[in-house]
Amino acid sequence: MRKRLSIRRSSAAKFSRFAGIVAIPVLVIGTLLHRGERIDSTTLFAILGLGFVLAFVAVAAAVTALTAVWRQGARGTGDAVLGLIFGLIALAPAIGVAGATLYYPRLTDISTDLERPPRLAPSPRRSNPGGHLNPKLQRSAYPNIVPRRFPVGTAQLYGAVEQVIKERGWMIGPHLAPAINDDPAAIRIETHTPILGFVDDMSVRILPDPIGARLDIRSASRVGDHDLGANARRIRDLLTGVDTVLTEAYGITEVQDADTAPLELPPEDYETPGEPEIPVPGDKPSAGNDAVSG
Repeated sequence: MRKRLSIRRSSAAKFSRFAGIVAIPVLVIGTLLHRGERIDSTTLFAILGLGFVLAFVAVAAAVTALTAVWRQGARGTGDAVLGLIFGLIALAPAIGVAGATLYYPRLTDISTDLERPPRLAPSPRRSNPGGHLNPKLQRSAYPNIVPRRFPVGTAQLYGAVEQVIKERGWMIGPHLAPAINDDPAAIRIETHTPILGFVDDMSVRILPDPIGARLDIRSASRVGDHDLGANARRIRDLLTGVDTVLTEAYGITEVQDADTAPLELPPEDYETPGEPEIPVPGDKPSAGNDAVSG
């Protein structure tokens, strides 16, 4: 009578599938809770950390199980493969963040004007109040992020900037619109990161210029010590949108960076306008005009 040998089922394979399946909803739930402002950033990081640990364990257990299947003929290939797939999917954001951390400079505050940057709106929720500009590092990493000069009036430039902000779905906060076409103007904006919903601040300043109007933009993260390139992308996005609006509205096909030679030299007695003083309203911006949901 022949004796059948029992084939062992890999316990690592089962655990891998379980950890991988659980990791994904942990990450998704944490993200949704933070976007809905149900949890703070500290809690979010703890939940994400748990999700990434589960994902790493799922991948490690899957590799262990597949090794046992190959060497010992154990069962559990399907569970191990599922655990590996789910674990890698859950780890993908962490891998992406790690790559972006290495690729982009360690900055959280970007400004087109590093000598006299636009003021940020005060916020008790900002972990880095006042921002942390690093002119040397920014100039090295983003040499093309500089002030822009447009051959239009400040009111026309303000209208173009406002249109782009609303198209992007950003929240307009306290602002100062120009009464006439040579008045300075300023807009403060709140934006949200696409996935995790972190709130970041932007400040736009428009000043009269011998060419027409000068545009400066500042974008700063409220949380963290690395923006993963988000602030620079946001400034470039706004500048690109303004270029498009002005080209369509006024046929402007060429704009000049402030560091290039101007169309005409300013008079000797020309004085650079000061920082626009934005009035602080007592109430929140009206939902109809200033709050734009995206």
